[in-house]
Amino acid sequence: MIPRIALAWLAVLLAVPLATGRDEPKKDEPKKDEKPATAKEQYTALVKEFNAERQKLIPEINKAKGEEQQKLLDKYYGAGKEYAGKFLKLAEDNPKDPVATDALFWVLQNGGTESKKAEAKVVGLIADMKLADLRRSVTPLFTAPAAVVEAVAARVEKEEKDPLVPDVLGWLATTRSPSPKAAEIMKAATDRLVEKYPDNPAVGRICQTLARSRAPKDADLLKSIADKAKNPAVKAEAVYALGQQKSNVIDGLADKPAELEKVAAEADKLMAEAVDLFAQAKLTARKDTAQAELTAFRTIRVGKEAPEIKAEDLDGKEFKLSDYRGKVVMLDFWGHW
Repeated sequence: MIPRIALAWLAVLLAVPLATGRDEPKKDEPKKDEKPATAKEQYTALVKEFNAERQKLIPEINKAKGEEQQKLLDKYYGAGKEYAGKFLKLAEDNPKDPVATDALFWVLQNGGTESKKAEAKVVGLIADMKLADLRRSVTPLFTAPAAVVEAVAARVEKEEKDPLVPDVLGWLATTRSPSPKAAEIMKAATDRLVEKYPDNPAVGRICQTLARSRAPKDADLLKSIADKAKNPAVKAEAVYALGQQKSNVIDGLADKPAELEKVAAEADKLMAEAVDLFAQAKLTARKDTAQAELTAFRTIRVGKEAPEIKAEDLDGKEFKLSDYRGKVVMLDFWGHW
């Protein structure tokens, strides 16, 4: 016979697994003493997970070369498409939570095909958003659908006296959108910004986009900004862009030496002024960039003597560029990485 004590212990041991199996929560379920994650916590966790996934790709991108590197770069910039559905679901599950707006704008920026689904919802939100929230939400969007641009423009029209209007106008003026209607809105925003708020930092960004333009109207706009701006940083960008515009036409004046030298002198003066203005604004990086371009302009351009070059030709024979002075020389610089 089995002793009674042994039978009692056997009953306890058999009961333990059954009790454990009933009480243990599933992995996907929160423990009884834990609260479900809030919408904000879910959003933060998704952003953290997304950033971590992209961060893991950086060492691989730096090591890779050629097509393999390009594939990794495509994966890096396209990572948002894999997470867009999760962010969209978060917004749909929590329509009245403020984080839904953040999630929808995230999808609009990163979501690929899912962006179209977020677009309609975002347009519906813009009319009632606080201008501070609208500015924060649109700032990361370097490109935007026409419907979003139109909705933001309509929103700004209602807020003439709000101090944040210039910042939102700055976004309208510098964002990109393929629609002709959006292009008209962006042009109107630029004109309004320059006319009423010439010292807004966004005006400086506008100047940078106009630096390579050869359109007379863009040169006139830059002159207007340079005349109106009191902010040294904005004025510097306008003057610098004017100098760059002048320098860009030099190559086309090789057969007109008198005109070439006149334009070159104007470009030199403008870029030198920009260097001083960037220094006044304590924008060291921009000052250094402008100074480097000015130095190059003064030494390497059409109408200047080419710097000396010493190298070996394809037969291994050493040569100097000056050996060919007075002759037509075509230089072919190439490399392979």
